[in-house]
Amino acid sequence: MPIFTLFLGFQKVYVVNSPALISQINRRQKVIDSNPPFLTIVMGKLFDFHKDDLAELLRNPNEMGSLRRETRGLEHSLLERGAAPLHEIFTAMIQEVATRLNTLASKGPVTIKLECWLRETITMCTAQAVFGPHNPFAQNHSLLDDFWQFESGIKGLTMGIFPTLTASGAARARHRLVQAFHRFVQGHFIESEETCELVRQIGEVAHRHNRGTDYLARYYFGVFSAFLLNTVPVTFWTISHIIKNPDLLARIRTELEDVARESVKADGIRMRMLDISTIRERCPLLLSTFHETLRYVGASTSTLVVHEDVWLDDTYLLTKGSLVQIPATAIHSDPNIWGPDAEIFDPERFHVAPNKVHPSANRTFGGGNTLCPGRHLASDEVLEVTAMFLSTFNVGFEAEPSWPRRDETNMLSVIKPRDDLSLKLTRYPNMEKVLWGFETS
Repeated sequence: MPIFTLFLGFQKVYVVNSPALISQINRRQKVIDSNPPFLTIVMGKLFDFHKDDLAELLRNPNEMGSLRRETRGLEHSLLERGAAPLHEIFTAMIQEVATRLNTLASKGPVTIKLECWLRETITMCTAQAVFGPHNPFAQNHSLLDDFWQFESGIKGLTMGIFPTLTASGAARARHRLVQAFHRFVQGHFIESEETCELVRQIGEVAHRHNRGTDYLARYYFGVFSAFLLNTVPVTFWTISHIIKNPDLLARIRTELEDVARESVKADGIRMRMLDISTIRERCPLLLSTFHETLRYVGASTSTLVVHEDVWLDDTYLLTKGSLVQIPATAIHSDPNIWGPDAEIFDPERFHVAPNKVHPSANRTFGGGNTLCPGRHLASDEVLEVTAMFLSTFNVGFEAEPSWPRRDETNMLSVIKPRDDLSLKLTRYPNMEKVLWGFETS
């Protein structure tokens, strides 16, 4: 059904599954608004903002000059494709990843747990890129475990009636993380040139609106979480689906070999580079596999509130005070949208016929006023990390692999794996004495 109505107690909820109707909702952002439910659930429950700070975020969030409007506009402008601040974060993060890849398996084969390795690598490299060398995780490595304990309890923190009881471990981890970001803010590190432009400007907006240390600590924690919570599992699933299929792996490696560039430094060291814009332009199979991964594991549900009566398609009346929900899982698995093989992972789906599906059918990064400002950064990071990983290592298995299962019981914005994947890595012969450099356009 394109749209249907549910009642949660006395609350009317419209569930929308039609891309055409979703597109109309996206164009009515002032009337059908995501800010109240998003801020209440994410800022209020997940990051536990103090009531005064939450009230300020909720105060006229769509009006020019408000804290929410100003901060959200800043995030979108600084993280737009081609923006220098996006380039700054992406370059710094990938350079950190490259440094780790240059030493991994450099003295012989190693075995890694893929999800575990990605969690540590992407978490630590992102912290360095965004917050600089004085970032909370560099000061206290135990925060790495705290962050992923917090992540494991997101559902309990946002949906439980008494989250400090139903998700007590996650709540304690959150407290330790917030305190670490408190120390970061109190140390005036956000004013340093070693932090990224996004961090500095968020701080300036907060100060103009008379927000204090606790607001900034929680907001930076939220920004950091947004950079990680989807990027890690999507990278895991992208790599897993590729190495599971030997033919797909060989073809993608050929694409990457064709676009890789090498140079020799004065000391004789060979440097290899993969430009992200070239990957996007000349590696269609990798790009298609990435987009299919987003479709296959994207599970976000956008929730919006209707501020006044509005018609969709001159047929469906949405009444004032009702809620609208747009579930990505239903849309991404709909055979009427994707064809009879919608339940199957097809890495060539976006390569063979990339334009046949309504653009609003892709919901991993939301849409309209739920559109994720970090979508370009996340996409480029997944593509670049995947490309460097597959170009560096011959991936083997110590035994017949047990492929990760989808955790259908814990669907947040991205479906998580229920199992990790043990990989035996050896460097390709042509990569044994090659170091990754990095460039971007």
